[in-house]
Amino acid sequence: MAAVALGGQGRYAAAAAELARLRAEPSTPVAIVAHAAVTAAAHRRQLGGHGAALADDAFALRVATAAAAEQPHVDGTDVAAARIDALIGLAADNVGLGRPLVAQRLLDSAECLSRDHPSWRMPIRIGWVRAELALLRGEPAAATEPAADAVRRARMVGSVRHLVKSLIVHVVATVLTGDLIAESGLSELDRLADECAERGLAPLEWPCQLAAADLILRTGDTANDATTHMAQQSAAGTMTGAARRRHAALATMSVIERRCDPAGRRLIGVSMQPLGFQAVM
Repeated sequence: MAAVALGGQGRYAAAAAELARLRAEPSTPVAIVAHAAVTAAAHRRQLGGHGAALADDAFALRVATAAAAEQPHVDGTDVAAARIDALIGLAADNVGLGRPLVAQRLLDSAECLSRDHPSWRMPIRIGWVRAELALLRGEPAAATEPAADAVRRARMVGSVRHLVKSLIVHVVATVLTGDLIAESGLSELDRLADECAERGLAPLEWPCQLAAADLILRTGDTANDATTHMAQQSAAGTMTGAARRRHAALATMSVIERRCDPAGRRLIGVSMQPLGFQAVM
């Protein structure tokens, strides 16, 4: 849980040290070893390393599948929860790698197994990945229901981090379907980015900023065209529109990079390359 909290703040080096200690300690329960691997994979994914996350998610699935069954825990730290989380993680990995058919099968398996589990986290995570899978397929209308369900569930349990991520996915989906006008979507993404900054949720702050920038470009705001006006500045000397938000995302990612272990720095460095290039154009 300490590693999960550290990862939520973008303190990936500290989280990786905790997770490595758990996985190396012979007395660590099998379920916790599997959860540690799932958490490590989630942190790699948050840095853009979907391919790097595959090995840890697959390891967690093998360990959890081979372990003896135990009573499910409401807090989701049992073997069954680890198996389901690993399947959800593998589905998310494959969404990020552009493999919708594989992701669909994994997600269906996870959802089937999760129906009798008391943990509140898994349905929310399944909602995220279902929405992201629909967006990958170019079907935003199919993304709105699972995203809205994730928002509803996150509000019920009072998890700020889960609610913010659910809202990001829901805003993107509803804007793409036309159910939410672009201006309102942009305002909500900016609000969520500010909330992330206030609460120290850096790993969610930069996706908000990039989603807002992409929304401006997608809706045809030629005053902020990425290829011709990224370096354009206002009279006050600060970048405006999409450029400002991309610059803010790059700054947030730079802060996270300094909190990463070497493997994490390599991953976020790759994610930052196109952003850094566009920011100086």
